[in-house]
Amino acid sequence: MTGTRVCLELSLRYDHGLGDLAPYFEALGQGRAMARRCTACGHVWFPPHAVCPEDAQACEWLELDGTGTVVSATQTRSRLPFTETEQDYIFALVSMDGADNAAFGRLAANAGNALPGLRVHLVAGDGETGHPAQMAVFERLEEET
Repeated sequence: MTGTRVCLELSLRYDHGLGDLAPYFEALGQGRAMARRCTACGHVWFPPHAVCPEDAQACEWLELDGTGTVVSATQTRSRLPFTETEQDYIFALVSMDGADNAAFGRLAANAGNALPGLRVHLVAGDGETGHPAQMAVFERLEEET
């Protein structure tokens, strides 16, 4: 049977435990920003770390207000992992207010021009995600005048 091929379709269903980071992922689904603060040095991490990457000390949960500033952004046409539809997305690195690191996320379609310096806020995921890590979605923050 030289050269004969058979086409196989495989499907895998996997229950993925969220472990110690469950509060972070649950909050993302509600548009809330749960971070972790190192009990020794005080650094705040969003996305959170189980232990501080600076000094390996324990971290405690705290909630940020969900606002931040776009550091950089890129627009691309792609299909998110674990989803079926290819479309245009704007991905951004966001410096969250109250955190010492930056978070990778997706800007909602109504975020407009995604230039560095744009003020954004975390919103509840739009249901397009296939994995909990993809629920970090930001919209333009309407500044009060």
